[in-house]
Amino acid sequence: AFNLMGPSFESGTGDYTTLFEPTASEYQRAGKGYIVASVGQESGEVPYTAFTALGSYIKNNAETVEKFLTAMYKAMDYMKKTDDTVVAESLLKQFPDTSLNSVAKSLESYKKIDAWMTNMSMTDKAFDNLQEIMTNAGELERKIKREDVNDNTYAEKTYKAVFG
Repeated sequence: AFNLMGPSFESGTGDYTTLFEPTASEYQRAGKGYIVASVGQESGEVPYTAFTALGSYIKNNAETVEKFLTAMYKAMDYMKKTDDTVVAESLLKQFPDTSLNSVAKSLESYKKIDAWMTNMSMTDKAFDNLQEIMTNAGELERKIKREDVNDNTYAEKTYKAVFG
């Protein structure tokens, strides 16, 4: 439903909306709205994007899991260290109606608020923040311990292998 948030707002539904970059900046440039804050910056660390797999899959495919996480760590490191325009050029196909400059500015904005974690291990604080958001939205009846649903073993192992 994320792809409908902008058009719904534009057609008069609601007084505000949350949009990802580069859509938010595109809306502002077109005079369709204003960026008033970054939800990511204001909410603190929240595990918005998480990679999940069954315990049995992880156990039976440890090498694949490690290779995937290694690739993710290297990609994130590349994005952080590489000029935004260079990275934007490789991402542009994912945003066919968006200019190279807009994608580059989006990367700059995300870097500015430190949106991407260096270490993909989920912290207790981040998990608590996520549960607080879910509770406030009426989607979670009771909180649970992070370690009951999250295993950082492979994230920690591959982080150390990539970054020392």
